[in-house]
Amino acid sequence: MDTDYFGDREILIDILLSEKQLSSSYNACINESTGEAFSHILENILNETHRMRLDVLKAMEKRGWHKTRNAGSQDIEMLKRKFASSTN
Repeated sequence: MDTDYFGDREILIDILLSEKQLSSSYNACINESTGEAFSHILENILNETHRMRLDVLKAMEKRGWHKTRNAGSQDIEMLKRKFASSTN
């Protein structure tokens, strides 16, 4: 019996990683684009990519394959200090 296959979990992880890569690629194209109409088309595609990524995350969370946690006040303050110091 061959067990080298993607199950549902692996497929969702692969889709999630692909959506993240697509998002980065579309964003880079938007940043380099000089045509307003073309940029608008890419922005719409980018937004759809973000929606699909969220759908995949929700499907993974529903199955217990992706756990998120709310940031605590300490975490938030640490990030505020980190970004405040990087802008000075």
